Amino acid sequence: MASIAGVLGFGLRAADLNAQPAPTPAIYDHQRPLTPQRPQQTPSQERLPGWAMPPLLPAPEPLPDDVLPSQIFRESPLAGGGEERPAWLGEAYRLLPQKRATPPRHALLPARTARGVLVAALATWRTGSEIDVAELTRLLAEQRMPQRLPSLPVATLERGCQLLLDFSDSMVPWWEDLRELAQQAIAVLGDDLVSAYEFAGTPAEAQRWEVERDRLVAWRPEAERPILVATDFGIRGTPSLRHGGAEWRAFVARCVSVGAPLLFFVPWSRGYWPSHLGLHPQIVHWHPATSAAMLRRQRGLSRRVAR
Repeated sequence: MASIAGVLGFGLRAADLNAQPAPTPAIYDHQRPLTPQRPQQTPSQERLPGWAMPPLLPAPEPLPDDVLPSQIFRESPLAGGGEERPAWLGEAYRLLPQKRATPPRHALLPARTARGVLVAALATWRTGSEIDVAELTRLLAEQRMPQRLPSLPVATLERGCQLLLDFSDSMVPWWEDLRELAQQAIAVLGDDLVSAYEFAGTPAEAQRWEVERDRLVAWRPEAERPILVATDFGIRGTPSLRHGGAEWRAFVARCVSVGAPLLFFVPWSRGYWPSHLGLHPQIVHWHPATSAAMLRRQRGLSRRVAR
């Protein structure tokens, strides 16, 4: 009976007729399309971490009970059309460049003439290998037989030089030229033949570092070794003939006592030079227009060759 009732669609069960009958399955109808039934998924009670519901937003704050009254007023336009426009408002302006190019520095001793000027300034005399025919002829005409054949003197750079650089306050505009002068002298004579000293005001107190730079060495003149002093004598643009005090005269006398040729490079023109230093030192205008020919004429080095 249960099987027949199930086939007929009554859903009766022979085991329990009083129980709640099961729902009668729908009869298949070819004229009605079937709708697929999705399987119902029971949500799992255990949720993976990170899959929880986001927290709810907090409730908005309630508005205050007291509300201030507000009103909107229309403002009248400002009256200022009668004033004249300033003159600078119509001027043309140009934007200045952010980075200005630094103007080139004009060295007191340009690279194109530095070698010739320093050779003419630091050359000293020595006995050459060429015979002085004029002197030999004169001796023979006087019927004197020389003990040795006279030779022509030649200029040489083998003695090097002592370079005294004045780094005083009055020489601040030329500090870069002082450093450049030391490099140029080393380029001409070599590092071994140039002894560079520094002083401030008094050349006799010049000092230099030893090769290991562990101690300072005081300046002292060497016999027959040229001394080149780059200074301004503290002129500061005042044309006084008494620039340089007793310490400068004492310095010149000390160089004369050992027979050391003394030469001054001064960045001021001849009208500012001191005149009480005597004839031993030679003062040269330290200027871009100074040439080797000028120094040869001044020192009497014409028709001589530096070796």
